[in-house]
Amino acid sequence: MAKKITQYSIFVSSPQDLETERAEISNIIAELNITYAMRKSANLEVLKWETHSAPGISETYTQDIINRDIGENYDVFIGMLWQKFGTKTEIANSGTEEEFMKAVERFKIGESIQILFYFKTTPPISLDQLNLEDLIKIQNFKDYLKKNNILYGSFNTLEDLQTNLRLHIPKRIDEIIEKNILIVDSKSEKSKKDIDETVTISDEEDDENNFGLIDFIYQFEDFLADSNLALLNISDSTNRIGEELAEKAEEITRISKYPNPNKNIIIEYFKRSAKSLNTFSDRLELEIPNFYDNFEDAINVGLRYLNIIDKNNIKDHYETLKSNYESVSTLKKSIPSAIEGMTGFYDEMKKLPNMQSNLNKAKRRLLLKMEDLIFKLRKSYELTNEFQGQLEYKLNLHDDENNKIDTEQQ
Repeated sequence: MAKKITQYSIFVSSPQDLETERAEISNIIAELNITYAMRKSANLEVLKWETHSAPGISETYTQDIINRDIGENYDVFIGMLWQKFGTKTEIANSGTEEEFMKAVERFKIGESIQILFYFKTTPPISLDQLNLEDLIKIQNFKDYLKKNNILYGSFNTLEDLQTNLRLHIPKRIDEIIEKNILIVDSKSEKSKKDIDETVTISDEEDDENNFGLIDFIYQFEDFLADSNLALLNISDSTNRIGEELAEKAEEITRISKYPNPNKNIIIEYFKRSAKSLNTFSDRLELEIPNFYDNFEDAINVGLRYLNIIDKNNIKDHYETLKSNYESVSTLKKSIPSAIEGMTGFYDEMKKLPNMQSNLNKAKRRLLLKMEDLIFKLRKSYELTNEFQGQLEYKLNLHDDENNKIDTEQQ
């Protein structure tokens, strides 16, 4: 079956300390070409200086070689920064900043370009890796983005970045497609980026895609259920440790009021309290990955599922989408209370005075585990909110198609 394929180019810009992430973007684009772009009769191409530029000489400055090789005909700009800001050029503080400013200028003059920018938040392995001058430049760049109403994202792990890209690239490509459709409709002319390509889809490939959809649905439900179970286990453990500590605190207070309190007994209670804290830390160490890894897997599977649904097959998946939307909405409602409860417990733990070495050590360990959990709860809420938005978009697509059919029948 012959199809007309529209090609969209995605330019990746970053300093060299994000080499792993740059490679992973290519992997995600390859995945999106299968799960998303094919359904849109589109193809996504990755542009990087490593693959689309070459050694050369310039009459002006080195970055200009890359600028000319890459060109200014790409559709999506993806920028990333972590610890390094990059090498200064003739007109900017780094090649990344210069490439970003060129993309912004294209947007300002009305070109159909989308910009995604991310900051990696993972701490460095060693303080020796940090450069104060680079950190100041990165902070100044963030301030520039905020002042110019440019929304940026962040990621902590490679998996975070993968999830962000699965969410954001289809969203921005959809905007470009819709804008181009409006332009073509208003001018009644063919888009300049259309290229003809013949694609043959066999019955066997179609069966594989249908099987994949079923896999996605079951995997999404399983991952989400496992994530919810881990969150419940964490909540139960938090309640239990709270009760245990309250009982031990009362007992220590009661004993300390004796005329001649036995110090050994009090120290023994401190040690028992420390053991309770360590038991809770062990539980968090087990359940936090169960919660967040399963949650992240659920979102990623869900996004891959959403990316192969379009107006041509939306009717077949409407009920499943509604069910997923209800599940995600329930999860979204439960996360804020989990954050509030865990933050409250964390604040109470910080107030616990440093009274005995075993207890102090157990307290520090637990606070670190709780900080990790609170961070991941907040991150999961952000992802849930974005995923819910994507589900709403697909559900609205179904409603739009139904309204269009009703209008044509009238």
